[in-house]
Amino acid sequence: MCIIGVYLLSNFSDSQIMLGDALVILCSLFWALHIIFAGKFMKKFDLPIFYASLQSIFVFSLSIIAAYVFEEIDIQKILLEYSSILYAGILSGGVAFTLQMYAQKNIDEAPAAIIYSLEGVFAALAGWIILNQILNLDNIIGCFLILFAVILSQIAPSAVKKV
Repeated sequence: MCIIGVYLLSNFSDSQIMLGDALVILCSLFWALHIIFAGKFMKKFDLPIFYASLQSIFVFSLSIIAAYVFEEIDIQKILLEYSSILYAGILSGGVAFTLQMYAQKNIDEAPAAIIYSLEGVFAALAGWIILNQILNLDNIIGCFLILFAVILSQIAPSAVKKV
């Protein structure tokens, strides 16, 4: 259900799979490994701020290197978009990730990964509410399928145990 939901949510029906799509799929693998590693780290050391800071420094360093190698850096253009960059860096990259580490010390890795899979649903809904983006019927059905699959995956194991 989740795969069908993502398909409907992402409008793949009118696109073709390109190199960027393959890279996103590859990144999903590393994201899953990251969730597993972060969960084990949090259970063993309980240092969410340290872990989040260490990752931020690591990602910042790799991003700077990649920017110098692959991109043209123009300070004027960066300054034009400073508010978006600060928002993404501080709230998404800093606060949200640190809160994620706090939360992940209290939950197993598999349920955490399932819950994190709702990110696309919340992003689509936020884009619809905040940015006035349009969700067509396929997108809405996709959101409901993903949400239903996540709820079902959390309820089903306890329902099976009772039987």
